[in-house]
Amino acid sequence: MTKGHLYGRTQTRAYTGEYHSVKANVFKSLLEMPLGNYSLDAEFLNDEHKKFTLKESGNGIRYVTFTINEKPHQIALKLDNSSASNKLYITCPYCHKQRQSLYVIKYAYGCRQCIGLHYASQSERPNERLMRRIRKLRKELWGYDWPDVNNMFEQVIYWPKPKWMRWKAFEQRRNKIIELEKKYWPMVDAQMKTTFGSNFMTE
Repeated sequence: MTKGHLYGRTQTRAYTGEYHSVKANVFKSLLEMPLGNYSLDAEFLNDEHKKFTLKESGNGIRYVTFTINEKPHQIALKLDNSSASNKLYITCPYCHKQRQSLYVIKYAYGCRQCIGLHYASQSERPNERLMRRIRKLRKELWGYDWPDVNNMFEQVIYWPKPKWMRWKAFEQRRNKIIELEKKYWPMVDAQMKTTFGSNFMTE
């Protein structure tokens, strides 16, 4: 989260963006590899968080064991066979629930809930959440490299239609963004008046 989102407030939560994480797909190749000792290739990890042993249980489920601070941390590798993609999940060593990623802390790996981490969006004000949505829709329509795509002072009403898009589809998507922009600025005005009181002028 950028500093501006928390300006004037003391941060009391820990956020996912402040911690490194390891994704489940990093381990997918291990489903076909021989059992034995391996190491993750990640510069942000120390040796104890890198080195692990690949084993297999009696029922055929593979798992990796990290020895961190002289304690074993077992992470099972489980395929979701119900989907066409066969997505891999890894289990949290603490709650044993299936996760797509685990976060790195000093002496362990753990999921977001067990560590007590929050998403940055959970602390956003309504206008900040709306701003993020507007920017997302702009980028989907005009692209990430479009000039002023993140500039909320520039309204999209005069932005051109992408060459590849039909006019009807373009107007529907653009008009949706215009409606959201109309909701955004009154919310910003209200927040500024709350923050600065009589010192804030809209004109």
